[in-house]
Amino acid sequence: MRTLAMCVLLGSAIVAGQHFQEGDGKKRNPAIGNIVAIAAGEKAFNEGCAVCHGQNGQGGRGPNLAHGRVMWHTLSDEATYKRIKEGVPSGGMPPTPGSEEKLWQLTAYVVALRAPAAESPQTGDAAVGETLFWGKAGCNECHSIRGKGGSIGPDLSDAGGSRSTTVIRMAIEDPGANGSKGFEKARVVLKNGTALEGVLKNRNNYSLQLLDGRGELHLLLMTAVREFTVAKQSAMPPNYKARFSAAEINGLVAYLAKQTARPLQAAN
Repeated sequence: MRTLAMCVLLGSAIVAGQHFQEGDGKKRNPAIGNIVAIAAGEKAFNEGCAVCHGQNGQGGRGPNLAHGRVMWHTLSDEATYKRIKEGVPSGGMPPTPGSEEKLWQLTAYVVALRAPAAESPQTGDAAVGETLFWGKAGCNECHSIRGKGGSIGPDLSDAGGSRSTTVIRMAIEDPGANGSKGFEKARVVLKNGTALEGVLKNRNNYSLQLLDGRGELHLLLMTAVREFTVAKQSAMPPNYKARFSAAEINGLVAYLAKQTARPLQAAN
């Protein structure tokens, strides 16, 4: 199947204006979902679009294309192509020059930025990622998948269904880039001398909730607290990119992309 996709891409200079018909009746350009076209689109994006939209599409002068709800997320593939080609003059985005093939490659990359990871092509070996997750990376110490693992971090049973590939990769390689609300590391010392460490789940002027490493939730009144500090960095280890090879990181992304609770429309 991947060989067929490669052949389609190589012929795209001739058939760039053609589309194939999907089971849902929608017409899609061959670049959409093609892993080679997405890679070419990423290169073009980083050479031009990233100056406003940020590396990995996380936003800057231009809107965030990978996280949260932005207007591009509701656009069809055709409308995304048109917006890239024609720009958004009222928003300060100029037209994008280039061939139809290049513009569809850019479109394929932007679509992949926002698509659920479970429905996007992956370059990594999920088996390698599974071994890493439950082994030397120690992800399972904080995260759970389908009831197995730790509870101090987010449950990843639907990681691939609820997050894009870009969001998963950034959480691994740069965990502090998009904040960690609901999972900030915190240390509390009570007036009786008891010290507690964990992640801060909730806090107001009168009380706070702290989840410790054993999965125990502590409900504390602020009147009983003597010291309270919240770490600025994410509770996620910041050095995965240095500790593990690119193949291992790709595998971990691919493994998490497979975790989904939703019916797949175009899983790869």
